[in-house]
Amino acid sequence: MGDLSRFILALAGAAALAGSAIAADYRADDAYPHYRGGGYGPGGIGGTGAALLDPWLAGTRAGQRLVLARFDRNHNGEIGSDRAGQANRWFRRFADRDRDLWLTDREIAMALRQLDAELR
Repeated sequence: MGDLSRFILALAGAAALAGSAIAADYRADDAYPHYRGGGYGPGGIGGTGAALLDPWLAGTRAGQRLVLARFDRNHNGEIGSDRAGQANRWFRRFADRDRDLWLTDREIAMALRQLDAELR
């Protein structure tokens, strides 16, 4: 099981216990750490919506570049909750290649690689 799979399972468990709060510890090569009980947010993205971003957007450089390039309308490095929701929905539709409404590790990884290549 890959790191992303373990993270998604941990996230699902945490969400079940804490409602919509993300409370899982996570650290990947291209990610920022999530600390239990702390909303430290992704590097480079601030605002009220930063903590609402899906982990693959907030915790990867490609995801952060996407959010800042396409959803930070005034280019100040901050997004609101409405923009975070738009970014999450856009990425989920973009990544869900087989349109089964279920994102797999492979779909997420492929989408992030594609975005990384496009946004450089």
